[in-house]
Amino acid sequence: MASKNGWKVFLGPLLLLVISYIVYFVRYPMWGSSTIEPVFAGLILSYFAVLVLALVLIKKDMKANLSDIFKFKGAQAVFLGLLLAVLFQALWFGISLSLGGRLEFSSFPSLRGFENYAYYALPIAFALYLLFSIFGAFAEEVAYRGYAQSRIASRYGYAIGVFVSALLFSLQHIHIFQANWIERFFQGQFIYVLLFGIFVGYFFMKSKENLWAVFAFHALMNTFNITLPVQVTTPFLYTELLRTILCFMALIIVLRILPFTKNANKKEII
Repeated sequence: MASKNGWKVFLGPLLLLVISYIVYFVRYPMWGSSTIEPVFAGLILSYFAVLVLALVLIKKDMKANLSDIFKFKGAQAVFLGLLLAVLFQALWFGISLSLGGRLEFSSFPSLRGFENYAYYALPIAFALYLLFSIFGAFAEEVAYRGYAQSRIASRYGYAIGVFVSALLFSLQHIHIFQANWIERFFQGQFIYVLLFGIFVGYFFMKSKENLWAVFAFHALMNTFNITLPVQVTTPFLYTELLRTILCFMALIIVLRILPFTKNANKKEII
């Protein structure tokens, strides 16, 4: 049973979220830059700041060795993470088309959100965008699975750890200084990011807290989002929500039916 001071395990994860917002606020003016390099330098540095804070909290708050957090626990779970990312894309497009969606192709690569830069700096913009996305996946997994989920689960169990870390992971994607962006996020992205965090948290637990496995899944998902020059338009209002739920449910079912064993500490591993 948690002690009366068990709430203190949430302080570090909440601090991580607050610092993330501060960092995002500081980097906000960079969007006015007329060149691509300062924009992505600011993005990468902001994630670097979050990563450093997470590492400090792992050492000071969890009193854990970084070598244990980053220990490579075999290629099997990493390969599984890559396969799950591919499976998600197949399900996403398959479900979308079965629900009446239509494919729309754009120029390759699709730099969604950075169209103004792509006209004159496409190669470097794409390379920097890809670097930012992969490094961002690494920083987020260290922060929200390696630290937040592990910290909370150590006191309240995996169910609470997975959900709370997924919620914090979702909230850190909000640009709180842009009111119109907040509204669009909750209308179109929040459920996807929340379910993404829940699934990755569950995968982290099932893989015996294999950070490299969840990073592989997250990084490849980000890579697909950047590089695939295909979007799916759907005719129904709740198609986006339905396909998101179905895709992540399918991935969780896959993890449930895979042959897992148990080690001496009663933790489930692949």
